[in-house]
Amino acid sequence: MSDPEKDYEVGYGRPPKHTQFKKGQSGNPKGRPKGAKGFNASLQRELETKITVREGNREVKISKAEAAARRFVATALKGDMKALALLARFDADLSGRLDSDAEDAALSDTAEPVDYDILRHLFAEGGGDNATIDEVETDNDGS
Repeated sequence: MSDPEKDYEVGYGRPPKHTQFKKGQSGNPKGRPKGAKGFNASLQRELETKITVREGNREVKISKAEAAARRFVATALKGDMKALALLARFDADLSGRLDSDAEDAALSDTAEPVDYDILRHLFAEGGGDNATIDEVETDNDGS
C-alpha cells in the first residue's frame, strides 16, 4: 500500500476510498425507471380510471374523480356543514360572492329606516329614550 492509504482510517462515516463515489460520476447512473413518475402522477392516473355507477335504473361509467365530486356535493346538499363550507371554498365564484356579501353587511355604515323603526320599538318597550335613536339617525344622514 502507498503512504496516503495508510494515513486514512476506515470507520463510521469514513468508507474505504475504493467504494466512494468518483468525481463527476452520478450516484445513480441508471436514474429513475421510466414507469416511476411519483405520487402525483400515480394519483392522477388513479382518478382518471373509470368506474361503473348506478344512477336510478341505469349504469353509467364515470371517472373516479367525478364520482368523488358527486359524492362530495351530495353530502353538502344533505346538510353537512363542513362539506358545504369546503364546497363554497372550492367554488371560487360562489365563495367570492359570499365573502363580498358578508363584507358589505359588516362594513355597512348606513342603516335602513326599517332598522330604526325596530330599534324605536325595542327601546319603547324597554323604557329607553327615543331621542338618542333620532340623534343617531340624523348623524347617519350626513346632517
